[in-house]
Amino acid sequence: MTRWRLLITTPGATWTADLPSGKSSIVGQAEGVAVEIPQARLSERHLSLLPREEGVVVEPLRGGGEVLVNDVPIAAQAVVRGGDEVAVGDARLVFTPLAPTRPLGTRITTEDEFMFRLGEEARRSDGKRALGLVLVSSPHLNVAARQALTRRVLDEVVGVEAVPFVGQLSIDLLGVALPEWSEAQLDELFARLPQVAGPRAAVTTAKLPRDGADAESLLGECFDALPGAAGRGEPVFTDPVMVRLGALAERLADDEGAVCFVGPPGSGRRTLADVVARSAGRRLGAISSGARTPPRGADWALLRDADRLGRGELEAVLKSARTRVIATASSVPHGDHFAHTIDVPPLHARPEDVLPLAEAFVSRFRTAVGRPRLTLSPEARTLLQAWHWPGSVRELSNV
Repeated sequence: MTRWRLLITTPGATWTADLPSGKSSIVGQAEGVAVEIPQARLSERHLSLLPREEGVVVEPLRGGGEVLVNDVPIAAQAVVRGGDEVAVGDARLVFTPLAPTRPLGTRITTEDEFMFRLGEEARRSDGKRALGLVLVSSPHLNVAARQALTRRVLDEVVGVEAVPFVGQLSIDLLGVALPEWSEAQLDELFARLPQVAGPRAAVTTAKLPRDGADAESLLGECFDALPGAAGRGEPVFTDPVMVRLGALAERLADDEGAVCFVGPPGSGRRTLADVVARSAGRRLGAISSGARTPPRGADWALLRDADRLGRGELEAVLKSARTRVIATASSVPHGDHFAHTIDVPPLHARPEDVLPLAEAFVSRFRTAVGRPRLTLSPEARTLLQAWHWPGSVRELSNV
């Protein structure tokens, strides 16, 4: 039987939904209906949709509001076909027939395998070719809706010649890694996926080399953007060394010189850069050697991995930025281009930060992964304190 997909448009959002074959789907704004369209002036149970081979049978429900098919009001059943539009309240539904259901064709790996492969691909890229990462969070969907969401996402990514790999990172968090894709392909996909996923799922994306130099950078960018993660949140400085560095970062807000925070990846360099910007009431926007001005809406430029640039290239980037530059680096960059170069210690050198950071990350992420009552057990605390954290703060955040 032909499968059908709806493109749903309201004044505030656009998304897609697949209709299950062989049974009716209720459309309305009541929680729990098959196609829920909130805040669009619908009745709780407005109409039903029944897929058939020849089309979809649309039937207004008793007590529901007006239903228009291609701008014509209907009072009884009507059959719609590909390209037809149904108007209900402030929503518009456009119907598209799909090819017969086929196996997903892409194996969904475990979290451990996915993380290992992501790290390997990031090392292969060496900052010279694109690598994309997508996280899809769906804590508010039931099992059937989540499976349909996975199929929609995979339908968008398996048609490209370069094959992605996919991992189930938790019961409601899907990871998709996209090696060998061009930057243009990634940008196009990243713009399209939120509509494909719909309003009840969240899609976050990142890519190398724009968002960092390693797999931990990609994961950090995506996790930070998940709903419930509250962005990067307020910095957590408990260890005396980080308390002093946080105070120094605040004082640098009034300075006009370029600043570089030097330390291992994931140690908190970016967090301290954010402290400088927030304290000055400014917004940071990432730049690279290829795009040397910050993006629209940013006041200052964030230059990641400044130590990867040669002396001449670094000087050119700093001169062309036309605004203050806050940089991160793993080692001291070439030359003396920065007015302030500040060392950031790894997490294993500041053990008093481990548990406060862990508590902050649990609080920040538990809503995003659908576990609002999640807390750290005494056993978990002991394990966290015993580990040496070679990946520093970002490793703790990802764990």
